[in-house]
Amino acid sequence: MYIVILGAGLVGTQLARQLILEKKDVALIERDSEKARNAANKLDCLVINDEGNSLEGLTKAGIQKADIFVSVTDSDETNLISCGLVSAEFGKVKTIARVRNLDYSRTKMISNSFLGIDFVINPEIEAARIISYAVSHGARSDIMLFENTSLQMRNLTIRPLSAFIGQSLKSVRQHMDFAFLIAAILRDENYIIPSGDTIIHERDQLYIISSEKGFETIFKLEDLKKSELNRITLIGGGHISAYVVDELTSQENSNLSLLGKTRLGRLFNKKQKKSLQIIEKDYERCKELAERFPQILVTHADVTDDSFNEEEFLAGTDLIITATNNQELNIITAIYAKTLGVDKAMALVVRNSYRNMAHNLNVDVTVCLNDTVVNSILKIIRKGNIKNVHALSGGKLEVVEFQIEEHSPIAGKRINELKLPENSLVIFLSHNGQDIIPTGDTVIGFNDYVVLILERESVSRIEKLISG
Repeated sequence: MYIVILGAGLVGTQLARQLILEKKDVALIERDSEKARNAANKLDCLVINDEGNSLEGLTKAGIQKADIFVSVTDSDETNLISCGLVSAEFGKVKTIARVRNLDYSRTKMISNSFLGIDFVINPEIEAARIISYAVSHGARSDIMLFENTSLQMRNLTIRPLSAFIGQSLKSVRQHMDFAFLIAAILRDENYIIPSGDTIIHERDQLYIISSEKGFETIFKLEDLKKSELNRITLIGGGHISAYVVDELTSQENSNLSLLGKTRLGRLFNKKQKKSLQIIEKDYERCKELAERFPQILVTHADVTDDSFNEEEFLAGTDLIITATNNQELNIITAIYAKTLGVDKAMALVVRNSYRNMAHNLNVDVTVCLNDTVVNSILKIIRKGNIKNVHALSGGKLEVVEFQIEEHSPIAGKRINELKLPENSLVIFLSHNGQDIIPTGDTVIGFNDYVVLILERESVSRIEKLISG
């Protein structure tokens, strides 16, 4: 597979790096000479220092032989125009555009394949979707989305005095009378695909598969009590905060429909006496938000200003969501809010490396903006009927959900017959609506939803395995 990427920013380079690990052929186009030089020094792929919205630059990158073109520059207009140009001149190339402006991403022109663009990715909406889902589950941990299943995947950092410390996975499972599996362990920046004999250490970050009821038991063991999120404060009034408010308040004329009329939609009804506040430093943006959301409190204040009174503005807050454009500020503000008595804290970050840092500093949930974009793009690029992609351990591991198609070569086979790559594991599957944590003798059936954890380098082998 040959993929051309326009834009060597954080997202473009992260995407290129992950695709190179999968042994896919990649070309990267970047107009800024310094960014292009840095990318060429760090990545084992073709890097072109040129415009990506011109035929000359695209041809230098080999667009004529490409399977997929992805445009992830900082300009929505450039992304749309370049994808439109590729579609018009090279009709067999699948096109993906990152578009931040909501008006672009929800316009009928885009939904009707305007300019021939195949897929439009909105990173802010993807991040808001994850934040809203985490809020609906108590904001006690990161949570990964899967389809047609009651099982979830969450992370748990092992704190001092944890009941898990010193136990093997085999002994832990013996004490759990519900569906339970530790799929991966992140330890000292390295990952482990564990066996039954693996011993759990303090500060390990466990990635656990279980049901919501099962997680209630796990959180109780770890003294992570369930809190009523009666008052939520968002720091930063940008697009992501607005999209989160849109979902949580379930406005009738909402611009964002992420999860339908779930319990998120009932989170802020009047009977429950829920309240929501946005704190934003830009006065004009505050006026826009106040007009758009008359039912919530919009406060004009700067959390970095010496005059900002944290005790006053955060009084009674149960959950703080820090979603400014400054990831360091988001982490620091979330940590400080917890020292003031705020029970739960969520922080938006850009770099994946900040996610582990935030967890180690007692931030309950982190959402990585770049990961949401890259995962959404990988879901499109992957071969097979891929439903969800989640990166773990800085992209070294990947959790993939796919549905078994009728002619898939693995349909009807037992798991121990699949010859999976080393450090790969089927962690659960959904069969006829029944969730199963499988054994080696479990048979994979047609239409089953299968969730697999694997190393990034094994992706190509898995693609061949599931799609033939």
